[in-house]
Amino acid sequence: MPGALSGIRVLDFTRYQQGPYATSLLADMGADVLKIEPRIDGEFGRQSERDETGFSGYFEAYNRGKRSMTLDLQRPEGRRIVEQLIPQMDVLTENFRPGVMDRLGVGYEAVHQLNPRLVFAAASAFGPEGPEARRPGYDHIAQAVSGLMIEQAGGPGHDPQAGLPGLADQVSAIMFAFTITSALVARQTTSEGQLVQVSLLGSMIGLQSRQVTRFLYTGKQGRAKWRRSPLYSHYRTSDGWVAIAAQDPKRWPPLCRALGRPELIDDPRFVGPWERKANEDDLEALLEGIFVERTSQEFLDSLMAEDVPCGLVKDFRQVVDDPQVLANGYVAELDHPNLGPMRVAGVPFHLSATPPEPVRPAPELGRNTEEVLLDLGYSWDQIGKLREDEVI
Repeated sequence: MPGALSGIRVLDFTRYQQGPYATSLLADMGADVLKIEPRIDGEFGRQSERDETGFSGYFEAYNRGKRSMTLDLQRPEGRRIVEQLIPQMDVLTENFRPGVMDRLGVGYEAVHQLNPRLVFAAASAFGPEGPEARRPGYDHIAQAVSGLMIEQAGGPGHDPQAGLPGLADQVSAIMFAFTITSALVARQTTSEGQLVQVSLLGSMIGLQSRQVTRFLYTGKQGRAKWRRSPLYSHYRTSDGWVAIAAQDPKRWPPLCRALGRPELIDDPRFVGPWERKANEDDLEALLEGIFVERTSQEFLDSLMAEDVPCGLVKDFRQVVDDPQVLANGYVAELDHPNLGPMRVAGVPFHLSATPPEPVRPAPELGRNTEEVLLDLGYSWDQIGKLREDEVI
């Protein structure tokens, strides 16, 4: 059964994480993604986190399901090949600094003349406009300049604290994929392609929209302590940690029963949400003392019996074999051409009528170069000459 983007062809010039993860999501949905890479070592992601077996979790995660073609874009012959590919494509993606694609002769205005229906998708660090538009930037920089490090730490006055490595890249990649598919939907009405742009900075501000909106109204950022709420947090048990999300007032009585403390339901200090807020220090200390008395599984069983949202705090070893994770295909198996059978992160969504493609490995460098050139009408002699001239 074809995927939702079956028949969509993507010419992918992206590197690192922000762009490649976006185009891997398009590949998951059935798009044919042709990754254009430098001729010798490929894009930098191939070397990132690479071990002695040749395995790079970084590259495998962000480039699965694609084809690979090597090409020197600095050479006129390389640009001519790109110009022949563009009329066949639906989407072109790139995450160079603004202006680089123009200097290479394949910027938006140039390719729009070759294919008016093409969606030209550009991802940057700081956005297309403004005094810093052409500056280089990466995930860690975006986490810094977007306010996330200070928010993550608790607010001004705290030492900056970064989030998950790659957080800005990953969020921006998801927004990139969403923007691209939106432009493809719009094209069904207008029959025209367009220029779409996302940035690490804009994506991180979007991620923090609640916190930024609150600051814009109150002028305040941060929190007094690491727990935002005693009822929306995680607690140490006798053998691990349990997370609860019982902030909804209707959850208070079930929570008290699950903890074996029904007398707390009508305790004057905690009887309503305002009382619980006013006495949150006492409530937090009380819950810390209760949770440490039993095992995580004991609390989990009693919390679930009362329908209180909860969960164990897990490490990856627990996550990858979790029956719930496996039932939804969030971890998948594939047969890698070089590394053999391996388990990988699965496709994180489901579509009933146009299911995603099965997870496929990331491509070997240049594996599809000759195939693409033959499709364009090049002869084997011409392909050999391109190799001799170090174009491919």
